[in-house]
Amino acid sequence: MPGEEGYPAYLGSRLAQFYERAGRVQTLGSETREGALSIVGAVSPAGGDISEPVTQATLRIVKVFWNLDAQLAYSRHFPSVNWLTSYSLYLDDVGGWFEREVNRDWIKIRSRIMLLLQEESELEEIVQLVGMDALSPPDRLKLEAARSVREDFLHQDAFNEVDTFTSLDKQYIMASLILDFYDKAGAALQSGAGIDDLVKLPVREAIGRFKYIPQDSIEAEYERIYHRLVMESEELVKKLTEEDA
Repeated sequence: MPGEEGYPAYLGSRLAQFYERAGRVQTLGSETREGALSIVGAVSPAGGDISEPVTQATLRIVKVFWNLDAQLAYSRHFPSVNWLTSYSLYLDDVGGWFEREVNRDWIKIRSRIMLLLQEESELEEIVQLVGMDALSPPDRLKLEAARSVREDFLHQDAFNEVDTFTSLDKQYIMASLILDFYDKAGAALQSGAGIDDLVKLPVREAIGRFKYIPQDSIEAEYERIYHRLVMESEELVKKLTEEDA
C-alpha cells in the first residue's frame, strides 16, 4: 500500500521493530550475565532534509538525536554535531547521576550553556539584518561567550593527544571557566568597562587553551586561570575608575 512520498505505510512499524532490539539482555555462558544492548542508527536523508519520512519516523521512536551538520563540517568544526537541533530525552534520568558523580551544579551549568547558544542564534539573525554595531554591549558579550563555548568547548581535535578525550570533570571545569568569564565580564561591563577591552583580556587565550591541559593538572590550572581572570577584570575596572577621577 503506497504511503507518504512513495514509502510504504508500515515504514514506522518496521523501524520500531528494528530499534526494539535494544535493551537489557542476558548473555549466554557458564554463568548468568546481564548487559545492555545499544543501537545507534544512521539516517542519511537526501540533501540533509530531516523533514523526510524516514527521518521523521525514526525521530518518533528514538529518544536521542545527533544531527550531523554539513555546514559545521565545511567550516572545520568537529565533531560537527548541531547543538541546537540535537537533543536527548534522558536528561531527567541521568541528571541525578551527573550531580552526584561529577558536580552538583552540572545541570545548572549545562542549562546556562544551552541558553547562551540559543540566544546567540537569535542575535546572529539580528546581526545579519542590521549589523554588529546595532547590538548593545551585553548582547555583544553574549556573542563572545557563546563563541567561546563553540570554539573552546564544543570543538575537539581528535588528532591531539590530550584533546582526543575529555573526562567529565574536565568538561565541567571548561564550561565553568567560560561562564566565569561571562559573569566577571558582565560585572565589569556594569561598572563601566568597555566591551572591546573585555573581549581583549589576555586571560581569554588561557581559557581557550585549557582543553589542551593534561588531566592531572586541570585543578591547579583552573585556579591559576580563575585568579588571572579576577585580577585582570578588577584591574580594568580600577583603571577606568582612576581615569574618571
